[in-house]
Amino acid sequence: MNAAMRFSPALLACSLWLATVPATAQVDPDQNRSGTQTQVGNAGTITLNWQATQDRAGRPLIVGRVITRGSKASYCTPRLLVETLDPQGRVTAERMGFIPGTVGPYDNVYFEEVIRAPGPGYRVSIASWDKCAGGQ
Repeated sequence: MNAAMRFSPALLACSLWLATVPATAQVDPDQNRSGTQTQVGNAGTITLNWQATQDRAGRPLIVGRVITRGSKASYCTPRLLVETLDPQGRVTAERMGFIPGTVGPYDNVYFEEVIRAPGPGYRVSIASWDKCAGGQ
């Protein structure tokens, strides 16, 4: 008996098992309701910690902190990209928000960003910033 014949029952079993798996994966709703992202910037790191919540009136809101370490320069007007996700994790809406003012080196700054397009999940990232005075 050749190798193709010996493996055909195993291949058939795997094929039948794969046929029972749903074609589209569902995203855990709590998975895209908070997050942490760290990236290199201004000769140090800038970390974004965020969580989706609601304000007192029940409107959807992203709250979080921007934490900087190891830099001698500040981050002026960091821009936040807030993406609304569908149940499969695809982007359905985008909005650019801002953290007003300056985030200094070795800083920990609180922010709130209103969600304009509510959805089952979100992805929040620091899209860009301007380098402020300081550094070498």
